[in-house]
Amino acid sequence: MDQSGKRAPAQSSPDRPRRGRPRADQAGQIEERIITVASSLFLEQGFGRTTVDQIAELAHTGKTTLYGRFPTKEALFSAVVLRYVDELQARMAIVPTNGTPKERLVQVGIELANLTLAEESIALMRLTIAEAKAFPELGREGFRIGFGGCVRCIAQCLATDGSDAAVMDATPMAARFVEMALHPLYMHAFSGADLAGLCERATRDVPEVAEILLNGRC
Repeated sequence: MDQSGKRAPAQSSPDRPRRGRPRADQAGQIEERIITVASSLFLEQGFGRTTVDQIAELAHTGKTTLYGRFPTKEALFSAVVLRYVDELQARMAIVPTNGTPKERLVQVGIELANLTLAEESIALMRLTIAEAKAFPELGREGFRIGFGGCVRCIAQCLATDGSDAAVMDATPMAARFVEMALHPLYMHAFSGADLAGLCERATRDVPEVAEILLNGRC
């Protein structure tokens, strides 16, 4: 009260944080942080040994917040895999315009090998294979997108022009190239072979496969 005995008006507290829903940009940051932490834990420990409590603690968020974005651990695992597949697909935009068909094919093939034989890529492939029984649709979708991205890169570099029809015509050969030049390297990677050594091997295998498939065309 003041000297006259009247109650003084309540003072506002501008520094007091307001409660309520986070802004859209903050919500996106929280979701990204959860996925990043979950990705690290899944790759390090596997799906079964990773708990929601661990993810929430390391992501500095409450379990209520986490479950509000990902209702189950399975939903979070799916988000982790699909985010990485999307990022990998974006990095696959490798379309050289110079050189002969063989030179372009070799360049793209080696770049794809280096991209997909990275430690994180192979770790995620292993993880989806290990969890294929629990997540069959996720495994098939990840393979379809990853394989399709590689095939599309190869088809684009083989196409006689940039038209959709030319890319479509080159797609069967592109798929065969990926199966012959890249898939054997992945099998060795899954078995624990040195990834740097496999990338070096790609510099020999890719030109050999290109020569087989393009024999008479270069």
